[in-house]
Amino acid sequence: MNRGIVIILLAAGPVFADDVYLRGGGQITGEIIQRSEDSVTVDVGGGTMTVRMSSVVSIEERTSPLQEYRARAEAIPDGDADAWRNLAQWATGEALSSQAAEAYSQVVAILPDDEEANRALGRVELDGRWVSEEDAYRAQGYVEFEGVWMTRGERQAVLEHRAARKKEDRQANQAAIQAIEAEQEAEAERERVEAERDDFGDSVNWGWGAGPRYWPTASKPLPKNPADQSGVWQ
Repeated sequence: MNRGIVIILLAAGPVFADDVYLRGGGQITGEIIQRSEDSVTVDVGGGTMTVRMSSVVSIEERTSPLQEYRARAEAIPDGDADAWRNLAQWATGEALSSQAAEAYSQVVAILPDDEEANRALGRVELDGRWVSEEDAYRAQGYVEFEGVWMTRGERQAVLEHRAARKKEDRQANQAAIQAIEAEQEAEAERERVEAERDDFGDSVNWGWGAGPRYWPTASKPLPKNPADQSGVWQ
């Protein structure tokens, strides 16, 4: 059976080092955790794989960088700062960042003022003492605000600026709402006027000299001389 190549890479670095070569060109890379005459089981990181020995062409077992680090760390005598430093440098080159930090921490435990180890651990020198970067900022009066170190005045300025922008936005929104309401009221007034015009028709305002040329004839003739009617209009 032709099996694909299985390669597992961890973020911390190349932890696994055992290779199982299969018939047909396949390969399993991981850490052999069990081996017998009939089968071999390999830890590939996300689980295990077991294959029959009849499918195996050859097996190469090597010590992984992580295994080598552990073996070297166990062999370091107490108080040997140089050995821990060398191991930390080697672990850094092998991309074993967690193990490198562990080794440098051992150096600092033995030599608290060691510059290389302190800097590798992200520490800074402040008034003759090596402290964490956070402690150094705090000692100088800085505060951490949204992931950024700044003075208290700078933080206050940021907060005031945000408050001013928020107020401006609120005022702009209120002005926009008032403009919309005014337009709606004007539209309602136009609709009201149109409705009245439809109900009563257009009003006529006759100017001077304008108007109809002939007035309607009265249903009953008016007297020529009102005085002849005994002062009474009929």
